[in-house]
Amino acid sequence: MLTIIAFAAAAAAHAGLPYDPPATPFDNALARVQLSAGKPGEVTKPHVHLTNRVMIYFEAGTNTIRYPDGRVAPEHFQAGEVQWNDAMGTHTATISAAGPVDIVHVELKSPPNMVPTVKTGARDPLAVDPKHFKLEMDNNQVHVLRLHLGKGEKTAIYQEPFEHLLVPLTATRLKTEDGKGVATAVTWRPGEVQWQMPGTQADENTGGEPYEAIIVEFKK
Repeated sequence: MLTIIAFAAAAAAHAGLPYDPPATPFDNALARVQLSAGKPGEVTKPHVHLTNRVMIYFEAGTNTIRYPDGRVAPEHFQAGEVQWNDAMGTHTATISAAGPVDIVHVELKSPPNMVPTVKTGARDPLAVDPKHFKLEMDNNQVHVLRLHLGKGEKTAIYQEPFEHLLVPLTATRLKTEDGKGVATAVTWRPGEVQWQMPGTQADENTGGEPYEAIIVEFKK
């Protein structure tokens, strides 16, 4: 979309799937975004997650979490699924899947008990275009949407009030038009994550296949 120029250098650190080797394309005041490819059967070293996280999976599988006290917590996921993970104490993790699982880990830096002060407006994507935008997750820290556009389809003009992470699940060819009618053409590979600023826009799928993306909005 349009407001990505300030982060172009960071985005150049990777070029989409596969996420091997791992990368951290964004690390700012709102979130730390890590990209990795979990290898089936590989047990991680014991580690902790100090913050809440949003997880986006590109392939199906199970992540089995094991704690030092013997507790076992399997996490099942489907391709393209978004999940919420609370902060976690010391544990190991083991992926079970048909092959490597590409994962976007979004570590949130906002306080877990924060009270948002910025609200969505009249052009909230869910309000103006419920055909193309679906709600995946909503809490006091994030608002997560799924955008799906068929070949040649276009969204209504909508407003993004928050900085947000765009995660293309498919190959992407879009024409994005801002609130002043200025159009920009963009092309992204699956998994080529983009950090974007607030703004008003409409998106048209100019590619030959359906387009799908996850949008993680960071509340303030």
